[in-house]
Order: sequence, then C-alpha cells, then structure tokens
Amino acid sequence: MTEENKNSEDKAKDAVEQAKETVNETTDSTSKKVKDLKESASEALDSAKEKAGEFADDAKEMLSKAKDKATDFINEDAKEIYSNAKEKVSEFTEEAGEKLSEFADEAEEKLEDLAEDAKESFNEAKEKTKGFFSKLFGKK
Repeated sequence: MTEENKNSEDKAKDAVEQAKETVNETTDSTSKKVKDLKESASEALDSAKEKAGEFADDAKEMLSKAKDKATDFINEDAKEIYSNAKEKVSEFTEEAGEKLSEFADEAEEKLEDLAEDAKESFNEAKEKTKGFFSKLFGKK
C-alpha cells in the first residue's frame, strides 16, 4: 500500500502541480487579454477624443463661415435697402418739386386772375362812385 499511497500521492502532487500550472497559464492569459483590452480601450478613447476635437473644430469653422455669410448678406441687404430708400426719396423729392411747381404756376395764374378781377372791381366801384357823387352833387 505504500507504493499505492506513494503513487496516489505522486498523482495528487502531479494533479496539484498541473492545476497550479493551468491556473498560472489561465491567469497569465487572462492578464494578457485584460492588458490588451485595456490598451485597445485606451486607444479607442484617444481616437474618440481626437475625432471629437476635430468635429468641434469643424463645427466652429462652419459656424464662423455661416456667421460671415450672414453678416455679408445682412450688409448687402442693408446697402440695397439704403440704396432703394435713397432712390425713393429722390423720386419723391422730384415728384414733390414737380407738384410744387405746378401748384406755384396755378397759384400765380389765380393770383393774376384775382388781381385782374380786383382791378376791374375797383374800376367799376370807382366809376359807380364817380357816378354816385356826380348825381349827388349835380355834376354830369
């Protein structure tokens, strides 16, 4: 039995030794996989940070371009609106000048007519007054 015990004991030691080796190999393999996974995750995170930075830079550039285009558009519209307003004021001024000229001409004509009518009325009144005083004082 001793030999059997010794064989069993040797087998047990071999099994324990083999189990230790398997555990060590598994631990080493798992550690290597964890380390590789950690490195991959770190690289992925760095890549994601880089891409996010590039995306943010692109977004800032696009926003800046959009702002510049909007400013240019607004400035051009403002210039066009100003130009249109200036043109309308010029047209209005020209029309107002024409209307004022027409009004002045009509007023002058009416004043001339009024002055002529007043002169005629004055002359009629003068003649009537002369006739009245002649009849009143007996002169003919």
